[in-house]
Amino acid sequence: MKNTFLKTIGGAALAILLLAMFAQIWVSAQDNDNELRQNGNERSLVGSWNVQASIRDCHTGTVLVTFPAMLTFNQGGTMQETANDAAPLLRLPGHGVWRHQNGRRYSLAFQFFRFKPDGTFDGRNIIRSDVSFGQSGNRYTTTDTVEVLAANGDLITTACATSTATRFE
Repeated sequence: MKNTFLKTIGGAALAILLLAMFAQIWVSAQDNDNELRQNGNERSLVGSWNVQASIRDCHTGTVLVTFPAMLTFNQGGTMQETANDAAPLLRLPGHGVWRHQNGRRYSLAFQFFRFKPDGTFDGRNIIRSDVSFGQSGNRYTTTDTVEVLAANGDLITTACATSTATRFE
């Protein structure tokens, strides 16, 4: 009886010890992955960025218009955008998501709502970007696709854009 009881306690203790050991390895691997993307030369997009965006002719690459913007990337993959590309009150700030792809590559997508001068809803723009993160962790460039949607959700046109950004500190 005493021998069976000791074996049961010993087996339970061994199971708890193994569980604790594997849980620490799993958490440690997650922490290392996050550190690779956020520390040193592998800093992540988290933070605020001064952006110079350029709408381009999709066929020739010619810059049609350039304007400043500010993007803020939050821990967990959400983001906000504000730009100076339209008269006040003709558009709202953008909201979206971002994710690490591999190496120094990220992707992001955000949308903002547009309004006519009389204040009626005019539609929304959806911007999808491929991001090339700089070696220093303080610069990035993007290649973007812009979908311009009518108020009813129909696609009006697609545009091309690029941007350069520096970390706001």
